[in-house]
Amino acid sequence: MGAYIIRRSIATAILLYLIVTVVFLLLHLLPGDPATAVLGGIDAEPTEEDIARVREDLGLDRPLYEQYLSYLGDTARLDLGESFVNGRSVSGDLFARLPRTMMLIVPAIILAIVTGIPLGILAARYRRSLIDPAVSSVALLGFSVPVFVSGLLMVYLFAIQLDWLPANGFVAPRDDFVGFLKRAAMPIVALALGPMAITMRMTRSSMLEQMGNDYVRTARAKGLREFTILRRHVLQNALLPVVTVVALQFGAMFAGSVLIESIFNWPGVNTYLLTAIGVRDYPVVQGIVLVIASIFVLINFLTDISFVLFDPRIQHK
Repeated sequence: MGAYIIRRSIATAILLYLIVTVVFLLLHLLPGDPATAVLGGIDAEPTEEDIARVREDLGLDRPLYEQYLSYLGDTARLDLGESFVNGRSVSGDLFARLPRTMMLIVPAIILAIVTGIPLGILAARYRRSLIDPAVSSVALLGFSVPVFVSGLLMVYLFAIQLDWLPANGFVAPRDDFVGFLKRAAMPIVALALGPMAITMRMTRSSMLEQMGNDYVRTARAKGLREFTILRRHVLQNALLPVVTVVALQFGAMFAGSVLIESIFNWPGVNTYLLTAIGVRDYPVVQGIVLVIASIFVLINFLTDISFVLFDPRIQHK
């Protein structure tokens, strides 16, 4: 187990280094000059001298390899730098907004798990009844409706027509917990619909595959109850691909939350990222992408480790 964790840790560290490098290079290949964006707020047209001065102040006049080495050193010290545009600490702004995004993503993935897995088990258990097509229809709906469509439909129905929930905005839970729940309910459900459908379909398929194996027929021949077979034998073996899908959906939710934050005017990290990309604010973009990628890589690392709990044979591979 220890050797397996060490191997996965080394692979994770290498992946994070590659992410840092790729993000740095891609940003510097984008057209546009951050110095021009910084000077964009002045009334007069910036001169070449003004642009050169700002580039020197920002360190953009240095050779690319020097900027890269400096970036690596700052990243190793967990220093994400300062914004080119407003001069504020990237870490301060990022870690003020990241929890707001996680307030949507974490409840959404939990909702997808606690609804998707039981529905998948139910559909597999009663696959020859009307329950299976009914549950599959719900999954198909979750697959088919994009997150921005479901979000807008919820706003129209629950905020405009029924006036049950606020249409947008954010309230900190510590200030008004009930108000926070009312504003977070629709974006959380909208984010959870797609992952819930995928989790349900994967659970159903994996359960049906395991239920056709010889060990299940042997357990039935021994007289074990169907519930016991499903809980103690089938479900544990069927969860491996489900865990993988859930981990991937967690990362995909960061992409989906870009639209959700825009629809519901939620001041999370994704709106911060879109604004920074528009003005070529390198430190902000690099910091956000690095943190999000690190979270995604960490989730996959923990997923790999959790596989050993479900199937101890993996640590010997």
